[in-house]
Amino acid sequence: MEKDVYGEEAWQSINKNFDHVKGLYLDHAGSTLYSKSIIENSLTELTQNCFGNPHSRNIPSKITSDLIDQTRIELLNFFQADPDQYAVIFTSGATDSLRLVAESFKFSNDPDVGECGSFVYIKESHTSVIGMREYFKSFVPCYALPCDEITTYLNPGSATIPNAEHKKSNFLSSNTDENKVSHDEKCSANQHEKFEPSSNSLFVFPAQCNFSGFKYPLELIAFAQENGFSEMKSDLCLNRELIRKQKKKNNWFCLLDAASFVGTNQLNLSVWKPDMVVISFYKIFGYPTGLGALIVHRRANCVLQKKYVGGGTVDVVSSSRDFHAARQLLEEKFENGTINFLAILSLRHGMRELKRLVTTMENVSIHTFQLGQLLYVTLRKLKYANGKSLVKIYSHTEFTDRHRQGAIVTFNLMTEKGDYIGYAHVEKILALYDIHVRTGCFCNPAACQKFLDLSEEDLCSNYLSGHKCGDENDLIDGRPTGAVRVSFGYMSQGNDVVQFVNILRQCQCEKVEMKPEQLVSSQPNIELSGICIYPIKSCGAFSPKAWPISKSGLLYDRCWVIVNEAGAALTQKREPKLCMIRPEIDLKEKKLILKCLTQPSITMDIEDYNLSATNELKFTKICGRVMRFAECESVVNEWLSKVIGQPALKLLRCFESHSSLVNDSSFLLVNLNSVSSLQMQFRNDDSSAPISTVTNEELVTRFRGNFVISGANAFEEDSWTKIKIGPFAFKNVGPCYRCQMVCVDQNTASRNQEALSVLANFRGKKMPFGICLEMSSQSNGSVVEIGSRIVRDYTEDSTI
Repeated sequence: MEKDVYGEEAWQSINKNFDHVKGLYLDHAGSTLYSKSIIENSLTELTQNCFGNPHSRNIPSKITSDLIDQTRIELLNFFQADPDQYAVIFTSGATDSLRLVAESFKFSNDPDVGECGSFVYIKESHTSVIGMREYFKSFVPCYALPCDEITTYLNPGSATIPNAEHKKSNFLSSNTDENKVSHDEKCSANQHEKFEPSSNSLFVFPAQCNFSGFKYPLELIAFAQENGFSEMKSDLCLNRELIRKQKKKNNWFCLLDAASFVGTNQLNLSVWKPDMVVISFYKIFGYPTGLGALIVHRRANCVLQKKYVGGGTVDVVSSSRDFHAARQLLEEKFENGTINFLAILSLRHGMRELKRLVTTMENVSIHTFQLGQLLYVTLRKLKYANGKSLVKIYSHTEFTDRHRQGAIVTFNLMTEKGDYIGYAHVEKILALYDIHVRTGCFCNPAACQKFLDLSEEDLCSNYLSGHKCGDENDLIDGRPTGAVRVSFGYMSQGNDVVQFVNILRQCQCEKVEMKPEQLVSSQPNIELSGICIYPIKSCGAFSPKAWPISKSGLLYDRCWVIVNEAGAALTQKREPKLCMIRPEIDLKEKKLILKCLTQPSITMDIEDYNLSATNELKFTKICGRVMRFAECESVVNEWLSKVIGQPALKLLRCFESHSSLVNDSSFLLVNLNSVSSLQMQFRNDDSSAPISTVTNEELVTRFRGNFVISGANAFEEDSWTKIKIGPFAFKNVGPCYRCQMVCVDQNTASRNQEALSVLANFRGKKMPFGICLEMSSQSNGSVVEIGSRIVRDYTEDSTI
């Protein structure tokens, strides 16, 4: 770190304001953290005042309206914008602001002429920018301008933007305000506002790439407004059949996507004067969420044509005739219905708190760039003993100029052999150490393609292979589908970088290639040695000698779930103490018995409820699925709250006849010899680590199988396609990929972080262990029993 731009007093206040944050948070580009002062000041204001709907005329409403007007002015001051030139339109976020422009922008001033302008966007833009074209791709030529070609327009004959090989940026000028000549000085506003041509064109670009942190030259704003992009190559047009409609002479308007930029940089709208700017406030202040703004220069009023008439946006409207008169002020015309006025009021506290803590956004820019630079330089130095890099960084720059580079470092980890390590695996490992990053493509598909060297054919092939945005399919044919992103906020510290790098060093070692053991030619004596039922999701199991079974699963398996006060399901990932609850079911008495070492046991009836007003079935979304649930007795809920130590817990019972709360399949099989093989790895990895002393009996419970088998070779179950357990036939539907729950000691509820690391090194980055089964046929019997023989890859005439 070069220098501390905040000062000791500011850091004391920052540390106090963020002492509620647990773990290491490194996803500020996704959303920065909120300070306690913002929440406390907002709560104080709400509890000491009465605020009403600003559309009403009573006193509380008048107070609200006045404060909203004051907030608009403070926001314009925050961005150094002239209130006579710019207006603030509140939206639900940057994406909603882009949608508003997309549905409102007028590409032709005279529809009868049959000519229009064009839509041009930087190819490496956020999905929400790309999505704008869906509104007008059928009648407006749409161009995707590659990042590398920008300087061709700004300075013909110059080199392209630096690429992923870390070449130094060669822009002739920087983004510093003092080096800029304002748009008003370069061409008069009157000249830009004549709007003589009959068509209008729109250019959209990000101030900062949310994938790599590269800062685009803001000179593009004036260039687009004065010169436009009318001479673009036709092969950049997505709908070339419409080029004939495009007029060469257009009124050009510029929309700046500043969502990623404004979180750690000062946007000076007195120097840079885009026609429209979109932002999301949680990127700057952390709170409130679901609130953003479209900041519009008043000269763009004439090209934003409102199509929807919402409450509060008209002076008069007729319900029986096609007649209405829209309000004249931009903000009044485009803010449909009642705006989120209470959230808007909290923005004042965010701006004032930020100024109190760090003085200026320029200080934030300096501070966060230094952190990004430190991480970038440190990661590049990480090497294996054979000289290969541990990290592959995706960046346009070498982090030498903060005016060209933001506080984002994106990368993938590599093995000692030079193979990629999937981002989903990296994220799981980091989560064990309470390190929170962002993985994937970050809603920037073109930047992802560029840096990962993915063609359009690769993109389509990956999709057909099952990869979708937001999934964990991180490697396809050994090539990454996304990356890991670390980003810093104004409260981030140098120690965050040190801690992050140390964890990478600690966790990353060469993956041990596991060679499948030679299988014997004859069927070994494999048998079912254990049956495990988990009545309550994520709680302990009980093991009967025989149990009713059907195609939908073992009877009562994951039939209940514990939810917190907010209605979210509890799992051992967040609440390890769930493993200490050991439910048992007495089929004869039809009772569920809940046991725990710290509390007397409690019993409840499991007969199907005679539903009444107090326990009627309700549709509830649990673990991503909408199902019918009924709430259990209050005395049981009180017992659970005491055991777990959380208030207002509830036990819900699922009443779907052919479904339960299992994750991936109805049955999960675990091989005892596979567990033993893994246990040997624990002992060999580090004899001093707590995980090295784990017993086979405890380890098998961590994998939460329904069927535990013995007599098979270690991991031979991975290759089975179908099996029989007694008279029941099953098909293997795939491996069970493990998460951090395997780190929880099921006897003590303590975590062993080493468990997941060893498992990953032993079994591979996705950590497969055990196989998921679905029943393919059911015999006349309805009970599965311990001791049943296992037949793998049987033929139809196989006998048991």
